[in-house]
Amino acid sequence: MRWEFSGLDNDLVDKKVREWEFTENLTRLLLNRGVDTKEKIEEFIEPHVEKFRDPFEFERMDTVVEKILNLKEKGKKLYIYGDYDVDGITAAAFLVHAFRAIGIDVEYYIPNRMEEGYGLDKKAIDYIDQRGGKLIITVDTGVNSVEEVEYAKGIGIDVVITDHHKIVKEEGDEKLLIINPKLSDRYTFKFLAGAGVALKVAQAVYKKLGIPLEKLYEYIDIVMIGTVADVVPMVDENRIIIKKGLEVIKNTKVKGLTYLMRYLKLQNKDITTTDVSFFISPLLNSLGRIGVSKVGADFFTVEDDFEIYNIIEEMKKSNKKRRELERSIFSEIDAEIQNNEDKDFKYLFLKSERWHPGVIGVVSSRLAMKYNVPVVLIALRDGIGKASCRSIKGINVFNMLREMGDRLLRFGGHDLAAGFIAETEMLDEIEEKLKASINETGREKEEKVLKIDGKFPIENIDDSLLEDLNSISPYGLGNEHPLFIDEALSFENLKKFGVENRHFKTFIRKGGKRYSAVAFDLAHKIDEFGYALQKFDVVYHPEKVYYRGEEILQIRIKDFRVKDDFYNIFTK
Repeated sequence: MRWEFSGLDNDLVDKKVREWEFTENLTRLLLNRGVDTKEKIEEFIEPHVEKFRDPFEFERMDTVVEKILNLKEKGKKLYIYGDYDVDGITAAAFLVHAFRAIGIDVEYYIPNRMEEGYGLDKKAIDYIDQRGGKLIITVDTGVNSVEEVEYAKGIGIDVVITDHHKIVKEEGDEKLLIINPKLSDRYTFKFLAGAGVALKVAQAVYKKLGIPLEKLYEYIDIVMIGTVADVVPMVDENRIIIKKGLEVIKNTKVKGLTYLMRYLKLQNKDITTTDVSFFISPLLNSLGRIGVSKVGADFFTVEDDFEIYNIIEEMKKSNKKRRELERSIFSEIDAEIQNNEDKDFKYLFLKSERWHPGVIGVVSSRLAMKYNVPVVLIALRDGIGKASCRSIKGINVFNMLREMGDRLLRFGGHDLAAGFIAETEMLDEIEEKLKASINETGREKEEKVLKIDGKFPIENIDDSLLEDLNSISPYGLGNEHPLFIDEALSFENLKKFGVENRHFKTFIRKGGKRYSAVAFDLAHKIDEFGYALQKFDVVYHPEKVYYRGEEILQIRIKDFRVKDDFYNIFTK
């Protein structure tokens, strides 16, 4: 991994410090992120809900609102059809809350990952028809479901597609009523998650009815969870959603979230995107991957204490099983790679009847990150292959699937994360097509880059720096966490932990003081016996964590290099 240091001109920093009246640290952090005017600062540091775009900038949003309000007026039933991941589940749950609050008869349908797969399903449409549904609104799915929409119309059910996956208009799209920022010519922000697109639909309905949007934002924490989970860029409207959602979740109106945060011991702290990504989202995601997907949406909508307790218990069981399955599959594949003499592979395309289709996506991500190549893993069952694809910068796996759509039963996804369903007899041909497409890109493996904001001795960390870091949060894709470097540090009392001992905890000693530190997915780089005789240059960021009910400072190590290796001097 290559370390890339900020090259800011000190005279520019001094000038902006005087102009903005900010600390030097905050000024540097803003300039490093291209925030260089007062207008940009206001948008970046104070992303307020008043700065949301008008939802009617979407083409045909007025038609969508008209259909919803006509249904409401006639007392007919609306069904929200969500995808089975966290984004789809939260999008569905949010619209259920939003529409029930204004008197719309609304239910939801979340397909089962194992049985139904991607997109609209004709059997699901029949189910909705039997229960009196007259309008289906899809969330986070459906953009490739032209045939299914025609089927629904044929039995008297209207369909609105809200999605964010597809990026190129195709023949047949004109038959669909689609709200998708990536396909819009007028809506300028393209990176909303599925839950974010659902929010825009609800905003439009509330605006048309003259209802204050603040009522809608009482449930924006649900949208925030979906937005964080889908790893969309944390800029523009996504930044507004996340900032507002993190505020609302402190006093959430969702009973299930209140209980879940108590279980996770998050109820007495300021929730961060890290808490959502590493604690809340995996529990919700496990239901869609291992359990019954609909239960994830139930979690956000039910009020009965006993039912909520049972759902959380089901989450815990599903999450434990998910981790076990992921560990087993990853270890199997990783061992196969290590035993293979060819280490210069450009992609991985693997399949097995032993793999669970609900967990191969996470395994694909880990493999893609570790080996820096596109990965396709396929779970086989009854002559059908269900695939999860993860790619790397410069290789658009979704476009590759789109180009071979006639060979796939279904497909969907994003540039770097997609999936498909195909007959097993087609898989060899699909691999050849993917191989040819990857070779055509001419892309070589790129060295990963860690961008460092500057040198900062850990003994100088104080409340002022932590306040500056909080000012430019939340962090994620498009607004990476600020990173600093300190040099010639010693580690003490190092202990590895986690699955396959991938992580480690330690204490950093400097200037007679000790600082608690943790490193994730970096244990393979440390010599567990020789580290005490080594000094390290460390890339890190400081964070506040709760330990035994007390808030403490922790150093999150993002990478390190050996500075002075006394171990080698004395042992070699």
